[in-house]
Amino acid sequence: MKKNIAALTTLLVLLTVACGPGGTEDDERIVRVRTQTMELSAISSEVYANTRLEGAQEALIFASIPGTVQEVLVTEGDEIEAGARLVKMDTDQQVNAGTSAALASVSAARANAENARSNYARMESLFEAGALSEQELDGIGVALEAAEAQLNQAYAGYTQARSTRDNAWIVAPFSGKVGRVWAREGNMSSSTPLVSISGHDGVVAKVLLPESEIFNLHEGQAAYVTVPAIDQLSIPGIVTAVAPTVDPVSGQVSAEVRFDDPDGRLRPGLSGRVSIVTESITDAIVLPISVLRRTRNGYQIAVVVNGKADLREITTGLISQGNVQITSGVEPGDVVIVLGQNSVVQDGSVEVVN
Repeated sequence: MKKNIAALTTLLVLLTVACGPGGTEDDERIVRVRTQTMELSAISSEVYANTRLEGAQEALIFASIPGTVQEVLVTEGDEIEAGARLVKMDTDQQVNAGTSAALASVSAARANAENARSNYARMESLFEAGALSEQELDGIGVALEAAEAQLNQAYAGYTQARSTRDNAWIVAPFSGKVGRVWAREGNMSSSTPLVSISGHDGVVAKVLLPESEIFNLHEGQAAYVTVPAIDQLSIPGIVTAVAPTVDPVSGQVSAEVRFDDPDGRLRPGLSGRVSIVTESITDAIVLPISVLRRTRNGYQIAVVVNGKADLREITTGLISQGNVQITSGVEPGDVVIVLGQNSVVQDGSVEVVN
């Protein structure tokens, strides 16, 4: 019995030596992977900012003089033309009295100026006849100039009085749509606006962006806004202005993006997320960042060549929305392992199971 046990032990030792570490079992292991054949595609670098949209042409209408709202002629959402009457203010007795007084001043100044002209013409005849000295004629000329100046001043006062009276009508400065209406009949107008108006020239977003982007931003860049209120719809726009300096208060760069929305889906006051495309490459090798294998020197990817894994060092370019541009190490047509890449070794056998 002891001899059999000894013989069995010797056999196990021999098998261990023959099939121990470094045997062929691990070398023949096949890793199942998924792959993607590389094609040229586009990738863009973008910068983002939250915003609240404003009308590209927007105005708050105030009364030019204090008064009482007599009539409101528009409601919220009305389409209006430039010059349309919006609100009528009460033209009180003081305004009417001022207009009457200014008209009376004009009449008096006109009569005074006419008398001065007639007197000067008469005195000029006496001067030519030698009955009046030059000094006396100059004095009469000064009186005529004073009368003319008084008439001009009276005309200016009357024009101003009429303008004040005409301001009883609050009119639209441009065509557009009525936003909010604060005016109420019988209320006094003070520092509160009466009506807000938005034009038909689209909406704008005024955004603040990181100062690191100051040299990447310029007018004419493509942009789009995503608005949660309209099912995350993205609407394209264009950068129309970029501040040349960093704002000293916020430490950011201000920019303006304009969105022309002919369908009228964007409304002033809506909140959204603006994306500005700072750089775009159309013919690039693009992969998800998750496909990359991190190394001490950077990154590598796994490519399938004749059923074997080939680990390649790569360099990267633009990074956007979880994707990265591969600038070297991969060519169009290469079959890149996108799932299971961390389990393969150089020249290890792989089985594609896409």
